Amino acid sequence: MNKSIAILLTLLSFSCTNDKQQSNTSKNIAQLEVQKKKTTSISNTITTITDELYTLQFKIEKTENNQHNLVVDMKLHKESSFISPFETKEFKGKFYMDLGNYKDLSFDGNIIETPRAVARYDGFEDAPVIWVKENTKYIQPLNILSEDGFEVFGRVQFTIEPRCSLEEIPFAISYIDGKMTFFEPKC
Repeated sequence: MNKSIAILLTLLSFSCTNDKQQSNTSKNIAQLEVQKKKTTSISNTITTITDELYTLQFKIEKTENNQHNLVVDMKLHKESSFISPFETKEFKGKFYMDLGNYKDLSFDGNIIETPRAVARYDGFEDAPVIWVKENTKYIQPLNILSEDGFEVFGRVQFTIEPRCSLEEIPFAISYIDGKMTFFEPKC
């Protein structure tokens, strides 16, 4: 009897291991499929990432008083959405922009969201959540700390719904002879 139980437990553990491996393989294939659907287009002044659920465009705008703004234009497709950076509750996937720690360039003040997303009940939380459900522009003023040429790297991160995938989009900016441009990050 003990021998039969041992054989049964061994077969059961092989079955669970194979299911887990198959699940991981399916997950990896799904992630590859998502990555294949993204296209990137980079010019000196605009970088565009196109996905089936969104189009994200980076631009550098120079203001009337010679200040620079990093502009991120999010166009949503197929009723997709993400959580606003102005949501006060902790969510891992809310919209986030990071420039790293550089001595030449930094973010200057708070990000501006236009139009400003509104809090609404989503059926998952007890309280309203600030979901972005329409095309939105983010403007982040930049502070140039050095007149020497430099390169900086940053990223935008958010969870796109309904796919529920954490998107991490790298970007790279160079500053040469007073001109700020994008280039392709090699990461």
